[in-house]
Amino acid sequence: MARRRTVLIATALAGACLVPAASATAAAAKPPTLRLFAASASVTIEKFGPGGVQVGVGAYLAALGGDFRLDVRRASYRSPIGVSQVIGSRHRVLPASLLRGWDGLARFVTYTVSSASRGVIATRTMSFCPNDWNRQRVDGSGPLTPRYPQFCGTNPFTLGSVWGIDRGWAVGLDRAAPVVRLPVGTYTVRVALAPRYAELFGVTPANASTTVTVHVVKPPPCPPSCGGVAAHRATHAAPPRLPHVATVAKPAPATMPDLIPLPPWGIGIDRQAGRDYLDFGATVWDAGQAPMDVEGFRRPGTNVMDAYQYFFRNGKPVGRARAGTLLYDSRPGHEHWHFQQFARYSLLTSSKSQVVRSEKEGYCLAPTDPIDLTVRGALWDPYSIGLQGQCGDATSIWTRETLPAGWGDTYFQFLPGQSFDITDLPNDTYYIEVRANPLGAIHETSTTNDVRLRKVILGGKRGARTVHVPAWNGLDPE
Repeated sequence: MARRRTVLIATALAGACLVPAASATAAAAKPPTLRLFAASASVTIEKFGPGGVQVGVGAYLAALGGDFRLDVRRASYRSPIGVSQVIGSRHRVLPASLLRGWDGLARFVTYTVSSASRGVIATRTMSFCPNDWNRQRVDGSGPLTPRYPQFCGTNPFTLGSVWGIDRGWAVGLDRAAPVVRLPVGTYTVRVALAPRYAELFGVTPANASTTVTVHVVKPPPCPPSCGGVAAHRATHAAPPRLPHVATVAKPAPATMPDLIPLPPWGIGIDRQAGRDYLDFGATVWDAGQAPMDVEGFRRPGTNVMDAYQYFFRNGKPVGRARAGTLLYDSRPGHEHWHFQQFARYSLLTSSKSQVVRSEKEGYCLAPTDPIDLTVRGALWDPYSIGLQGQCGDATSIWTRETLPAGWGDTYFQFLPGQSFDITDLPNDTYYIEVRANPLGAIHETSTTNDVRLRKVILGGKRGARTVHVPAWNGLDPE
């Protein structure tokens, strides 16, 4: 699991501190220079309809001379979320009040919109996620491929995340740009770091703001051909096929995943075709030092693939073992290959005996939720290097599905059969059980943490059932 130093969260900017460096080299590491700039001195924004205009002006925040990295963590589910800036091997503890939960830095940047005739029209101070999808290279000093995740917000049971901008890269601020009601005309938009952030990160006045001229115009008329755009299916490049490795019976712990279910969440009542169902979301994540990686090879003339789990050390495959099967699901909305041995869901009575079993049987593994990107071996941005999974289609003879370390895969059960039919169950206390690796077909570092329960209290009457979900370790009451 993750290593963590217990610290007191500072409550004022003056209280930010540095954890001493472990070596002279680390001590020499300097914080990055942050620079806010715009790609162009003027932009044109088309206004559609009578509503507002998002004043995205092509503003960016760059990190020069080093990575801008923030570690966001809580020591346990009952602990508050804290944040520290990582400079080399030092951790500079920052005020927790800077955080907007897991969604980014609160009140980070201010947009001021004005015009020559009206003066200041609107001022909006917005939050900011450093992990923006719009990442642009500023110079050649940094990596060829950005390393940080592409979003901040995540699962209600996240333990740790990493936010950042690579050295020599910049991230766009337009996703934080506010919507302002503006008629057609010419305006000035000033984008500036909030003073407390400029002071905290040592941003000079010249680097802390940028001003752009904005021309708001009506869109051009639609040509006759614009209504006839043909639809197309998105295609996905296949992920890289793994090299040949030896079959192993006892893989080393450092080469295996550790699958851990999170408490079910997003729980509610649904009524379909005269029946009452308990819907829920379930996440299983990998807390190990290596990814959960499965390749399937199709048996000729069948809809079955033999599954092999691959084991990794330092990012390279070092062995494999049989891990059950993948089946092709031809039902509408699925139409891909499912790994069957990943998880199982049950509804238990108050005495923990099974009363309803979910019919959910197959999974197409993909990293949907970053749960703790500070664990050893965590891959911060699996999407940028093509490890989001390849679930295949009816013609596939091979597929590969991956769940990187630090990430979870969430499925919401809202279809009859997959959700729990509670029509005839009496009002009482029950438990939703999520069990990872139910058949023991997956090699993992520990199987003692493969089960998680969430208490639910059913009430009401048939056709009008209710559910109350108590908080779990103080989190997520529903």
